[in-house]
Amino acid sequence: MKTLITHINPHLDDICAIWLFIRLHPDFKDVEIEFISAAKGNIPVDESEDMIYLGVGRGRFDEHKGDLEDCAASLVWKYLKEENYTSSDEISGKALDALVEYVKLDDLGKLIDLKYGEFSIPGFIRVFGGEKASRENLELGFQILDRVYQVLINKQKALKDWDKRLEFETKWGKGVAVVSEHVNRSFCDSQDGSIFLMKDPKHNSIQFYTPKGGIDLEPVYIKVKELDPDAGWFLHQSHKMVICGSGSAPDSKPTKLTFEELTEVLKTA
Repeated sequence: MKTLITHINPHLDDICAIWLFIRLHPDFKDVEIEFISAAKGNIPVDESEDMIYLGVGRGRFDEHKGDLEDCAASLVWKYLKEENYTSSDEISGKALDALVEYVKLDDLGKLIDLKYGEFSIPGFIRVFGGEKASRENLELGFQILDRVYQVLINKQKALKDWDKRLEFETKWGKGVAVVSEHVNRSFCDSQDGSIFLMKDPKHNSIQFYTPKGGIDLEPVYIKVKELDPDAGWFLHQSHKMVICGSGSAPDSKPTKLTFEELTEVLKTA
């Protein structure tokens, strides 16, 4: 059986390196994981196809041998791409690029301006202890990386859907409307616009949203209630969101208003 070796109390980049091997390399679906002292890992070791050191051992996947702009995960990611063990799917590739880039920046200490570091991924997985704690950290790290990967997949799909958006003027500034299962408030926060209309065809839901201060969406709520009083419209207490249905409220009655009619609400509210 193949073996992946890293140090006790692994960092995020070491956990990500293992995750990449297991998730992408066809020969590493079933492996043994070993943890050694980082001090022992400073001594050069003889690697083989069946025994690979990650972040230790001064081998191909240990950045401490002098790879100043890499980490264990980025070294593994480069190798997997060179050997064509990655998906040919563009969305998957871009999501993994983004994931590994975050891990690398964290390992290189380039995310030092990140607030609330104790609530970050590295903070979650670095519980110090022996081998038992290391395996628990590894398991949690895998769960988190799986979730983050899916979030990044969704973001890449949102970017594709974003190309089909409608832009128009409202009294609050630029309005943007889009039909997408993947565009969400977090995505809109990173885009240019004062107010957003999102229609999710999967959940048959509608959401008006503004990230801007000084904008009150109550006029939008009043207007849609007038046009479709039977729908399950909800005005969030912040007055930054007007919602009708969602994945969290599948029993909410959907609106009968068309996407075009909803867009017109923003133009005239």
